[in-house]
Amino acid sequence: MKKGKVKDLVVATKEETISTILTSDSFSEFAGALAESVVSEGVAGIVGEVAGAVIPGINSIRLSYKQKRFEYRVKKALEFIYGKLDTLEANFSSLEQNLKDEFKTKCLDWMLDNLYEEKQDEKIPYHVNGYINLMNNSANDNLMLMFFETINELTELDIDVLKMYDINSADNIFTLCEKHGLSPDQTLVIKEKLSRLGLLQSKNEEYREENLDYIADYLIRVAQESKKSKPKDIEFKKNKITKIKRSESFHITSLGRNFLSIIS
Repeated sequence: MKKGKVKDLVVATKEETISTILTSDSFSEFAGALAESVVSEGVAGIVGEVAGAVIPGINSIRLSYKQKRFEYRVKKALEFIYGKLDTLEANFSSLEQNLKDEFKTKCLDWMLDNLYEEKQDEKIPYHVNGYINLMNNSANDNLMLMFFETINELTELDIDVLKMYDINSADNIFTLCEKHGLSPDQTLVIKEKLSRLGLLQSKNEEYREENLDYIADYLIRVAQESKKSKPKDIEFKKNKITKIKRSESFHITSLGRNFLSIIS
């Protein structure tokens, strides 16, 4: 695969070149370092597309507040991408050609749309990690859109609460509450939100479902026996019914674990 410096490859493939960015004071030394990185043409194109999102056009007008905020976020995304060029290179080179085209166009547009709408700068690495970590031959539109829509719905606090349920997390409810100035009761709203998104599962809800399953199974067996000439008594085992606690508790789902691995 043809390789070269980011600057050389982007200059050859885009009208808005990385050179334009290098002359901007806002990118300074970082952009210079990025331009000297040796990557494939495909990865250079991705970096060029992200950078191109904030290059002023010929008839440039004054950027609105939201556009300026978007520019700042794209710069931060580029800094983060620069630190993960090796992973981006490996993932991109493993793609089939049709997926390479999609990740350079449609999927990249979705990530940039997310950055434009994002309200918390701290979440920028999550968007970039998701884009890079989902870059494999199993990727499809539904999977990508589900990720971007989910990350849009979550705040940094939501994600911190979800991380608390990871087996490798050093945080607990008390350290998390101290970090964000919350009481343990206040986090219940966040946990319920994560539960609605399928990232956490309510243990009480699980118990209710198990209880209903047992009751339904019991009633079916009673009905079946009642149709026989000599029906047997079906014992209702009370120890099969779990008492629902007043306090709510949760555990992370496989979807939640997968989400954390994608943004890590």
